[in-house]
Amino acid sequence: MLFKSSFVAAAVALFPGALAFSGKVLRIMPIGASITNGVGSSHGNGYRDDLYNLLERDGNVVNMVGSQKAGDFHHPHNEGYPGAVISEVNGHVQDAMPYYRPNVATILVGTNDCTRQLDPAGLPDRMYKLIDDVLNWPWLTMVVVATLPPNANPEGNALIDQYNAAMYSVAQRFNDQGRWVIVADVHSVVGLGDLVDGTHPNDAAFERMGQKFYEAIQVGESRGWLADVYGAPPVQD
Repeated sequence: MLFKSSFVAAAVALFPGALAFSGKVLRIMPIGASITNGVGSSHGNGYRDDLYNLLERDGNVVNMVGSQKAGDFHHPHNEGYPGAVISEVNGHVQDAMPYYRPNVATILVGTNDCTRQLDPAGLPDRMYKLIDDVLNWPWLTMVVVATLPPNANPEGNALIDQYNAAMYSVAQRFNDQGRWVIVADVHSVVGLGDLVDGTHPNDAAFERMGQKFYEAIQVGESRGWLADVYGAPPVQD
């Protein structure tokens, strides 16, 4: 499995379109706080429009879902709550999951926990619970959990580094159970100079983050982790 995972990662790095797929229906719920909501981007879309466009251009039907709306593109829905910490996001998501029923959940949350230094030792367990709660609904969902971008707050940034390292172990715990969780390493494509205010990425960094989510979804689909959508499309205004 390690060899196969390394091979897939190398293939994606060398040939970014190697695992592209088409003809699928993706109901994606972007989950998180202000970065997911798109704060910092000039158009308010964050990485979400970039991810949407990449998947749609491959020939897929894409629907972004969630109770929140932000940005200027035609699928502005998400579950991004500015200022929220992991436990608060989890509460919102459990209200949203039974209505929107995503087959893909992209999760980027934890920056506020790190910059506020909220129970640093409990960060991996809180993320495990959030992911577990997303997966525990009766339909099948692929969870793409992101590493966090860097932060200008030195103490918070040190915790972000610890958090990011732990996410691979968290994902592996689920994989060992046969559950569909994959890490998108967005931290690797965002530098401190890409932050508009010390926390939120600029447009160029958001675009690179969207590419990382896209690549992670491609890898997940190649592993058979993209299920058919469950139920009729949710009504969204």
